[in-house]
Amino acid sequence: MKKLVLVLIALIFLINTIQAQAIIRQLQLEESIQLAIASNAQIRKNKLERQLLERKAKEAHRAALPEMNAGVNLDWYPVLPTQLLPGELFGQTDETFIPAQFGRPWQLTGFVTLEQPLVNESARRIVPALKVTRDISDMLLERSNEEVIYNTASTFYQALQTEQLLRSVNANLDKLEALQGMAELQLANGYAIPTDVKRIRVARTNLETQRQNLLAAINSLQQTLQFLCGLPYDEVLELVSEIGAPASDSLRWQSLSMEIESTTEHRLLMHQLEMAKIQGHSAKAEAFPSLDLYGALSAQAFRSDLNFFDPNRQWYGMALVGLKLKLPLFDRLRVHNKTLIFKLEEQKLEEDLRQLGSGKTLEFRIAHEQFQNALQALRTQNDNVALAREITDKLMLQYKEGIASLTDLLNAQTALSEAETNYWQQVFGYKLAVLKLLKSAGRLEDLQLK
Repeated sequence: MKKLVLVLIALIFLINTIQAQAIIRQLQLEESIQLAIASNAQIRKNKLERQLLERKAKEAHRAALPEMNAGVNLDWYPVLPTQLLPGELFGQTDETFIPAQFGRPWQLTGFVTLEQPLVNESARRIVPALKVTRDISDMLLERSNEEVIYNTASTFYQALQTEQLLRSVNANLDKLEALQGMAELQLANGYAIPTDVKRIRVARTNLETQRQNLLAAINSLQQTLQFLCGLPYDEVLELVSEIGAPASDSLRWQSLSMEIESTTEHRLLMHQLEMAKIQGHSAKAEAFPSLDLYGALSAQAFRSDLNFFDPNRQWYGMALVGLKLKLPLFDRLRVHNKTLIFKLEEQKLEEDLRQLGSGKTLEFRIAHEQFQNALQALRTQNDNVALAREITDKLMLQYKEGIASLTDLLNAQTALSEAETNYWQQVFGYKLAVLKLLKSAGRLEDLQLK
């Protein structure tokens, strides 16, 4: 019985231990971008607006189809309307009238009407706007995708950089711990002074403070990335990337060129300009005549009571077909003003296009120059870390042999820590420069094709 109780306790403890362990999820840059695009609220909203646009397009197409209506009118006249008949009909003098009431108290009318637009130049000219509106919606969705890609990649690289800084700090802490143990041993043997041990402790405390700050930053960045990707917060992210050679893709980005016409901003402005022209042509056509075909069919009955379906009582039918021509006579001022509004909108968009061309060119040139500088600085920092590590290793050996002083060794260790910090910060600077370069060239989607 005791063995069974012990087994149950062990099982309960094991289950609680498994549940307490955090879920670790490995995450690559490409996957994080895909997750962020799939979970972004603005992108989902743009997709819903796209579906709504299709519904509105179908509704607009129906305006060119025949419109048919049917209905039934049931009227009751407690007092029949009075009509005036000329007195001449009844042998009276001229300009005399005789009041008379016509009809029956109950009247039932069933009717069907049909109306078909034949000529409507304004509606015809606005039809191409449906395709342009779809293109604008697609451009807005693409722009939202680019914003999500940029924000997600920036957060991903920053989190990755902070984790590398933490690894570097942990490695330096291990070295200082070993150095402290060595100094304490030398102090016990009379080969060191208490100040040496205290200086090492101060250096360790500084690194411990930096380590706590990095842990807090990593936690904040991972939560931000989880928010962007739509991941649960109880998962622990393990970012996966070839960060060991951050500049291995530099040749690919150095040969990158920009084509303004292919950027999302340029294509969006071009579609907006086309829309303004279509709307201007449609507004101008509102002054043109329109022609509609219409027809009506009805049946009417008059009764003294509600017995409308007695087969012995008569119904009276009516049918008509006609054309309706509409000539706007006093609407020229409104149409002219509306046309001028769209013309000014065209001129405004053309100016935006000119500014975009020069602005994007400048943006790309600056981004390309920043990329070159970041690449050069990254290589310099890499060489600097290698040199600082070489100096520190030599001084460590010399300190063990009693040749070098602790001051020189601590200074070298501090210089190495600063060099590694600068290196990983420059790694993020390089990655951010790549992002800005791709954004200026309108090629952010290339991040998902690496």
